[in-house]
Amino acid sequence: MWEREWEPIVIVLGLVAVLLANPLSPTLVVINGLMISLLGFKLYRTTRQAHRLLREKHVPVAVLIGKSESVADSMWLDIERVMVRWGFEADQYRRDFDVEREDVFMHHEEALPADPNVWLQRARDFRRRIERVGSRLPGRKVFHMFVNGPISLAVGLGASIGTVYEVVVHQWFPGTGPSPYHPVVDFYALSKTNPRGTHFIEDAVDGEFRYVVGEGSPGDTQELYVSVCMARDDPRMDVDHLVEEARAAGRSAGVFHVVQRERRSLESGDDWILCAREILTLVFHQVSAAKRERVHFFLTAPTALAFAVGMGLEHFLPITVHSWRPQEGRYQPALSLEQLARMV
Repeated sequence: MWEREWEPIVIVLGLVAVLLANPLSPTLVVINGLMISLLGFKLYRTTRQAHRLLREKHVPVAVLIGKSESVADSMWLDIERVMVRWGFEADQYRRDFDVEREDVFMHHEEALPADPNVWLQRARDFRRRIERVGSRLPGRKVFHMFVNGPISLAVGLGASIGTVYEVVVHQWFPGTGPSPYHPVVDFYALSKTNPRGTHFIEDAVDGEFRYVVGEGSPGDTQELYVSVCMARDDPRMDVDHLVEEARAAGRSAGVFHVVQRERRSLESGDDWILCAREILTLVFHQVSAAKRERVHFFLTAPTALAFAVGMGLEHFLPITVHSWRPQEGRYQPALSLEQLARMV
């Protein structure tokens, strides 16, 4: 304010001092009063602009894969209703920060093919969008994630940004009120009580786990096949079959499964961050148990949980995320997370 408006501020103070110190004719009082009002209005508008620039900004980032434009429009309306709670108005962000819907909404009507390069480009595009939007927004930024696409892609999206940005991940719960989206992985709320913020996802869980247990002891095999079952579809049988194929081909392959302690769907009131940390604790314990050449990762879970797990996995280890391909009736490699570190 002082850098941009120091002259009007000085003039206003001078006019007020003149009015208070010297008896003036009614005409001069009116003129001084008008000048003070005009300059005061200018300062008021600058103050409001400064407030908009400096206040924390909550921005939605949406991903929709394999759905039509009409579904995209409906999804965006739901997101706008949700984001009112955090002060997001699309018109205001377009006017003040040049942030359009196309900047924060990654939509592709076609389903993802089997080609891992396409998956890699989608994850890179996601991260670039966040970087570009973030560069336009001064002050504290909180990104709200809405993902409607393959679970394996959600892992890759989370891994693409890691713990760099403050995020809130929303999960779709249909038939639960005016909006079906609920913030279940909320690092913004966590930051008020935990200074670790998003880095909290990296902290191992000690003691008895609440949500998951581990099955298997793969030993020091060169390759490790890890499945995580947090939904109705159970990948364990298919993963075991892939391990048998790898062993038959002469490869050193072990298997480890992470399953729910209690078979049920996660609800909005559950601690999704704790659940993700428990999964990551078990996975990284098995990964660090030996020098693995490759970890093969299979996950069935809600998209918000998959995104949070991806944030914790990041892109520093040789981890290949596999996706179920119903056309082939088996899992196929979809995305190698370490490739995300080489942004092209």
